[in-house]
Amino acid sequence: MSRSPDQPCSTETLAAIWADLNSRFFDGTLPFIDIVWSTRLTASVGLFVTTVQRWGMNQPRHREIRLSVPLLSRALAKTPFGENEITSTLAHEMIHQWQYDILKRRPNHGPDFLRKMTEMNRDGMLAVTMYHSLGEEVIALTRFAWRCRQCGRLYRRQRRTIEPRRHHCGVCRGSLQELRPVTKGQVPPNWSEPFADRRPRSPACLQLTQLSFTF
Repeated sequence: MSRSPDQPCSTETLAAIWADLNSRFFDGTLPFIDIVWSTRLTASVGLFVTTVQRWGMNQPRHREIRLSVPLLSRALAKTPFGENEITSTLAHEMIHQWQYDILKRRPNHGPDFLRKMTEMNRDGMLAVTMYHSLGEEVIALTRFAWRCRQCGRLYRRQRRTIEPRRHHCGVCRGSLQELRPVTKGQVPPNWSEPFADRRPRSPACLQLTQLSFTF
C-alpha cells in the first residue's frame, strides 16, 4: 500500500473511494484520474487541477485531484467523522472533474455543481458542501497576517505573498501593516501585535496603486 506515515490513508484507498462514487453517482462515466496527497496544499482541503503536458500543447491535459495532508490530518484527529470529510472532499472535486470531462465546461460552483451536490447528499451518507468547510484548520496553519490600517480588515496567508508596498486593502484601499509572523508549528495568536517591517519604504513605492489587487 502506497502510504507514507503522514498521509491520512493510502492512495489505493482513495482510488477505491473514487471508483465507488463514480459508479454510484456518475454511472461510471468519469475517466480515470490521478488522486494524490499534497503536503503543500494548505489554503484548501482539495483541488481539481488540469495541466498541459510540457512536451506539446496538442497533448491532452493531465488531470488530477489533490487532497491536503495538513488539513485532512487535522480533521481526522479532531473528529471521529474525519474519514467522511475525506470522502466528501473527494466527492466535491469529482463534481469538478465531471464538469470538465463530461459536461466539457469550466469547473465552477454554479447550477450544475449545485444539482449534482444535492443528488449526492440525498441519501445522507455524504456531506458535500459548496465550499470546503475546514476554516479553523486553514487558520491553524496560517503563519502570516496583515491588517488594514484604515478599516482593520485582517488578511491571513500561509506564505508571505502580500507586499504592503504594492498591495492595498480590497475593501477600503487602505495601506496594510504586516503583523508579527508565527514560527512554524506554533498556534497563531490573535494577531494584535504589529510586526516592524524594517525594509525602506519610499513615497514612490506607496503610490503603486496600479499593482494593487483585491483579496
